[in-house]
Amino acid sequence: MAFTSTAAISKQRLYYVDWLRVLAMIGIFFFHNARFYDTFTDWHVRNTTTNLGASALIAFMSQWIMPLFFLIAGVGTYYALKSRRPGQYIQERTLRLLVPLIFGMLIIVFPQAYYQALYQGFDLAGYNFFQIYGLYLQTLPELEWFHLWFLVDLFIFSIITLPLFLNTGSSGKSIFSRLATAIGKPWALVLLLVLSIAIVNIFIYPDGYWGYRNGGWNIITYLLFFIFGYLIFANPRFMETIEKLRWITLGIGVIAFSSAIAVFLDELAEPASHFGSASFALASLVQSLNTWAWLLAILGLGSRFLNRNNRFLSYVNEAVLPFYILHQTVIISIGFYVVQWSVGIGLKYLVISATSFLAIMLIYELLVRRINVLRFLFGMRLKRKQRKSGESKKLIQPETGGIGG
Repeated sequence: MAFTSTAAISKQRLYYVDWLRVLAMIGIFFFHNARFYDTFTDWHVRNTTTNLGASALIAFMSQWIMPLFFLIAGVGTYYALKSRRPGQYIQERTLRLLVPLIFGMLIIVFPQAYYQALYQGFDLAGYNFFQIYGLYLQTLPELEWFHLWFLVDLFIFSIITLPLFLNTGSSGKSIFSRLATAIGKPWALVLLLVLSIAIVNIFIYPDGYWGYRNGGWNIITYLLFFIFGYLIFANPRFMETIEKLRWITLGIGVIAFSSAIAVFLDELAEPASHFGSASFALASLVQSLNTWAWLLAILGLGSRFLNRNNRFLSYVNEAVLPFYILHQTVIISIGFYVVQWSVGIGLKYLVISATSFLAIMLIYELLVRRINVLRFLFGMRLKRKQRKSGESKKLIQPETGGIGG
C-alpha cells in the first residue's frame, strides 16, 4: 500500500479511525473478560483465585484503553460538527447516547445487578422475577451505571464542550481549531498533552467523585482526552507528525510502562496513600507520558496501516455501539456460572470469552440489527423499507459510525 498522508485524505473518510474504534471495542471485551481474575481491583463478580497474567493485562490496558475511547470520540466530534448544525448534533448525541443509556439502565444492566447481588451473598431465592426487578429499580437513584458510565460521561462531554467546538468569529473556526493552529509545532502539542494530564492527576485527590473512577482515570482527564481528540485532528500537521513518529512513540510507551511498573507500582496501585508526595507526582508524570505514547503510537500505526475500507469494516463498525452496550452484561451472566467450575483459569477465560462473544453477536445479528425498534433503543441508524426490488436499504439517521462516531 502506497503511503498516503493525512493531508491527502483529509477530505475523505478516515477509515483507520473506524478500525481503531472496532479494535478498541475488541480490546475492552477481552479486558473485561480478564476482570474476573484481577489481583489488584475488585469487580462485580470474581473468581475465587486470581491470576498474574490477567492482572498484568489489566494493568497494561487500563493505562490507555478508556482514554482511547474518549480520544476517538473527540475525533468523531470534530468531523461530526463539520457537517451538522448545533441542533442536529445535540439531537444526534441524544439519540446515540442518552436513549441507549436509559434503555440500558432499565433493561440491559439488570442481569449484572442480579448476579452481583448473588455474588455478594444476597438471598433472592424467595423472590419472583418482578419482585427482583422491583428491588433493582429501587437502586437506580444510587446511579450505579455499571459499564454504561461511558455513555453518561460522553453525553455530558458532548454537550458542555459544544460552545468550544463551534465555528465562530471572523476566522470561521472554533476556539480549539484556532488553538490547534496557534500551537503550530507538534512537540508543543505533545508537551501540552502530557503535562495537562499529569497536572490534573497530581492535584485531584484520587478518591471521591472527582478522583479515580471507572477505567482507572478521573473525570477531568477523560474530558481532556475527549478534547484532545478534537484538537489533534483540527491541525493536519499533527497527524502527519504522529504518523512519522509511530515507532518512536511505541518505543517510548514500552519504556515508560516498564518504568512505571518497576519504579512506581505502589503509587499507581494505591494512589490515595501516596497523594501529595514527590513520588506520586513523578509517577503521575510517567503515567501520563506512558498513556500518551501508546495513544499516539496507536494513532500513528492506524493511520499508516489501517486506512482502508471493506464490507467487514462497514458491518463491524455499525455493531460497535450495540456490542458495547451488551458485552459486559453477557460476560457477567455467563461468567457467574463458569467461575464456579473446578477447572483452570485459562480454560475459564477461553470458555467465557468464546461463549459470550458468540452470544453477543447472535443477539446483535438476529435481533438488534434487524428490528428497527431495537436499532433505535441501541442508538443505531434506522432502516427504511426497500422502495424497489433490488434497491439497497437506506439509513435515515445521519450518524457516522460506532461509539464516538
